[in-house]
Amino acid sequence: MRRSASVLALAAVVAFTSGSQAIAQTRVYAGAQALLLTGTHTDVAGSQRGIAGGAILQAGVQGRRLALRLEGIPPVSLPQKPSAFYGQATPRFSLIDGALRVAVDRQAHWWLGAGATVINQRTPLPNISQVVSSRLAGLRAELAFRMPLRNAHFFEASIGATPHLSGSDLYEYSIPHPPVVKPEVAAEEDAMVAFGIARAHSEWLFGLRSINFSAKYALTGEAGDRNNGGGAVVEYRAFIH
Repeated sequence: MRRSASVLALAAVVAFTSGSQAIAQTRVYAGAQALLLTGTHTDVAGSQRGIAGGAILQAGVQGRRLALRLEGIPPVSLPQKPSAFYGQATPRFSLIDGALRVAVDRQAHWWLGAGATVINQRTPLPNISQVVSSRLAGLRAELAFRMPLRNAHFFEASIGATPHLSGSDLYEYSIPHPPVVKPEVAAEEDAMVAFGIARAHSEWLFGLRSINFSAKYALTGEAGDRNNGGGAVVEYRAFIH
């Protein structure tokens, strides 16, 4: 996975620095996407529904025919409603994904992308004297569409998927018990539609996003965590070049 990420970064550098004309047409941006999602979390203890807000950091390099898109969540702890089985669980979660995109039509409305996703989590479960942590990584594919509208408005839509994330769950105990390692595989999909307003040095987007994640244990086929959610998003992009 590290080698794949290095190849992606090198390809982006070569693509965006090949010629003075390409540099002049390249824009670099940074921003954030605020989300308000409703959804369901399911694990061996049952299902929980709820509403949660959050933010995803955004960054990218936008060229005429090539683009590099990155987003991530720094390590953040998210307290959950206490359960009789686990007690007060407070998962710590982080994510980074990105893709190098290529325009596939003459007007550069349609884009195809390839990249990677890495997900980390660590969850203390006090009632069962256990801490569960994992890191999952896999290759990501994207399809995006952008259409300019009148009066500096635009429409944007994207679909992304990481069909095979792999890694292991590590179970550690605060009582005399050896650690347990369980290989895990998972899949992640997300989709977004938004209308945007373009300014000279920034963009605002308002829309909807859906995020779905499902995992299972590789050796037994037993279902692991599943998270399904969707809701409203507001995104701001500031162009710094």
